[in-house]
Amino acid sequence: MLKKGRAVSEVVASLVILIVVSILGTSLYSFSLNVMRSEQENFFMQSRAEAFRAQERLKVVYVGWSGSDDTLNLTVLNHGKIEISLAEVYVNGEKVTSYNDGLGVKIVTSRLAELSFTSPLNVAPDNLFQFVIVSERGVSHVHSWQS
Repeated sequence: MLKKGRAVSEVVASLVILIVVSILGTSLYSFSLNVMRSEQENFFMQSRAEAFRAQERLKVVYVGWSGSDDTLNLTVLNHGKIEISLAEVYVNGEKVTSYNDGLGVKIVTSRLAELSFTSPLNVAPDNLFQFVIVSERGVSHVHSWQS
């Protein structure tokens, strides 16, 4: 009689262990699927953003300065394949903080746009300036200009 009771308890214990292992395995499988899906979506979004950044092309075609103050007017051409919106401008490494017009405006492909701002540095004749124009996607466009 004792042998039958032990056999039943060994079978029940084996079934309990099998059920626990199955539940843990299913939970781990479900967790790994969620992690892989999340990583795949993240990779897709990063790839898409990088593809958009690669399609940006911006060219400064004219820099205007009146000669009397530190206001500069940049005429920029979007010759890329997608719209561009300008987010920041740096003059010789100094961030521009005072914009008159053009910041955040969408520039359609093959179109010109005006960007007007007060230079953080004094503008004087025969000085060399380097403009770094940063788009909303974080792409930097560099242009040199001599006043």
